[in-house]
Amino acid sequence: MRKLDVVGTVMEAYRGAYSHFLDLVKLVWLPVTIYIIANIAQQAFLQRRLEELQQQDPDSLISVTEAFSLPIVLLMLVGLFTWPMIAVAWHRFVLLGDRGAGAVNFHFGRREAVFLLASIFLVLLALPAFLVAMVSGALADPVSGDTALSFGLAILALVLAIAAVYYSVRLALLLPAVAIGEPLNARAILEITKGNFWRLLGMIILNMLFIMVIAIALNVVGALVSLIPGGIVVAIGLQALYIILFQITSVAILSIAYRDLSGMNDGMGMSGAGDVYDR
Repeated sequence: MRKLDVVGTVMEAYRGAYSHFLDLVKLVWLPVTIYIIANIAQQAFLQRRLEELQQQDPDSLISVTEAFSLPIVLLMLVGLFTWPMIAVAWHRFVLLGDRGAGAVNFHFGRREAVFLLASIFLVLLALPAFLVAMVSGALADPVSGDTALSFGLAILALVLAIAAVYYSVRLALLLPAVAIGEPLNARAILEITKGNFWRLLGMIILNMLFIMVIAIALNVVGALVSLIPGGIVVAIGLQALYIILFQITSVAILSIAYRDLSGMNDGMGMSGAGDVYDR
């Protein structure tokens, strides 16, 4: 049974992101640009929408249907369909050394479609827990509801949520697998990740901690430069840098974990990309 090197995986991802940041951005510069614009615009629209709803009725709770207006939903869809183009290209760069077929790599084909389906599958793992929690909440009223049944459902929702986290963490390696053309085989991924749940989770948490530190530093710099004339452009640029860096390291970590746990390129480094994320 292979064991994942948590710290080594994360550090390799960051070394590669530092060494090949421009290569990775250049590889998918068009979908990256669209993705960043959509994300920043979505955040701006959502913040404005929440402020409008808060001003209309400060004492009411804002529902999801009220908060997500049509422009926000459309921008979310833009991000949803451009992200597979970016992630598949980056996974293939890390694992195969694939640098694309031309100067503009803007393509949504079979690999990207399967990647999107795999991503949706991972999200849907949490759906049973969410639905049971909703029913539990509806029955929680001590006057009109069944509190005993509500409590039982709350426990069930917690168990389902834990199971969803467990399997989504282990099955996250489906993403680099399908990106390089492997079949959508959950059983095979569960087999190679056996005994590595805590290592995979630790790898994700460690990356999040690093990204939080970077985000705080960039936010401080952004807040300072936004006070000077023209500084808002720099602040937006720093936000874009944060989005790209977070996505690159997240993709690279999954790729490296898949490479090491699947035994890909054993004894010979990465095919065509041994100088990108050396072990």
